[in-house]
Amino acid sequence: MPVITAIRTDDKEKESFKVEVTGDDGQSVTLRIHEDVLVRYELHKGQILSGLQLDGLRQEAAGIHAYHAGLRYLAFRMRSVHEMRDYLEKKDYSPAQIDFAVRRLKKERVLDDHAFAESFIRTRMKLSTKGPKLIYRELLQAGVSQEYAALSETLFPEDDQLEHARKYLAKQTASVKNKKSSAEARQVLSRLLMQRGYSRKISDQVIVEIEPFLAENEKSALAYQGEKAMQKFKKFTGIDFIQRVKTYLYRKGFPAEEIQSYLDGHTSGNH
Repeated sequence: MPVITAIRTDDKEKESFKVEVTGDDGQSVTLRIHEDVLVRYELHKGQILSGLQLDGLRQEAAGIHAYHAGLRYLAFRMRSVHEMRDYLEKKDYSPAQIDFAVRRLKKERVLDDHAFAESFIRTRMKLSTKGPKLIYRELLQAGVSQEYAALSETLFPEDDQLEHARKYLAKQTASVKNKKSSAEARQVLSRLLMQRGYSRKISDQVIVEIEPFLAENEKSALAYQGEKAMQKFKKFTGIDFIQRVKTYLYRKGFPAEEIQSYLDGHTSGNH
């Protein structure tokens, strides 16, 4: 029967011990065992081990390395179970070692998808302008269940969503300034807000709040797009030219009466 012939502290790994086990054939193996395993198994020099006990110690010895690697990975920030498994796989730990590490980390509650999701959401709320639907998608990508990812809606009050959406929208108005009609600007900004993770309701509400900007912006945008249209179709003349410019501007979302007013002021005596 295998017997423990020596137990020494492990100088390379804190809280670990080197346990030397010698078999009936005189061959010895050294297992690196965590101190809590040493206590749990009540290991001591001269102890005779059954085959089952030795197999258990081998599993513990193999898994403890993955466990400590997992702890180091968690030192930077919280991780999802999926992220942890991916990380340990990339470190070339075996499935058995990874299972051991994940079970132990979950048991110690340092690896918890529910807590991870809550922390992730609150961090996104604090440090970004991302909406709940985008945060939900990010959590799914991190391997969190739909149930926990859905906390992005319940933990993100509507008032805070509106505040974040306004901040994001304020930065995005530059993409439509002096270039887009009110109608096209609304479409562009609404699409950006929804891509950022906000609902149609939130998007519509914050866009309504910038109507004065959109109305004023439309005037300069019409001048900009009108000039582009006239340059684009300058080889045409008469009604053909007018109709092409009108169609171009109409497709850009400018109201028919504003297009006509613009043309009246820019085509008299030309074409």
